[in-house]
Amino acid sequence: MYRHLIFLPAVLLCSAGFAQEEGTRLSRDELLAFLPNAEVTSYSRAGSVRRWKNEPDGKFVASTDNKKYGNPMGNSSATASGTWQVNDDGKYCIKIDWKREAEDWCAAIIKTADGSFYLNRVDPARKIEFKK
Repeated sequence: MYRHLIFLPAVLLCSAGFAQEEGTRLSRDELLAFLPNAEVTSYSRAGSVRRWKNEPDGKFVASTDNKKYGNPMGNSSATASGTWQVNDDGKYCIKIDWKREAEDWCAAIIKTADGSFYLNRVDPARKIEFKK
């Protein structure tokens, strides 16, 4: 019995160390006020860095270091036109017409207490950066 009483607090203490930071989902109105003219840096699952500026008219030109489709000459950068919007569900939506593979997604924007932003949930792999 006593072993269980000692073990339980130890488990709770260890699991608290691994607790994920909580964030706040930005509302549709907050996104509509914040996103126009924001400079965005986004990271793909393949490790590519993509950058663009959200123009007020919902358009942008994105650039990438294109790690997924790089070539042997070392020239792997690319640019493409795109659009952004905030949909009725309050999600940030992106469409980019990359030459090889179009990108089309929507995600909730989560802001943490330290000012970091994430797509759908607080996870380092889902980080997105905005600069005004």
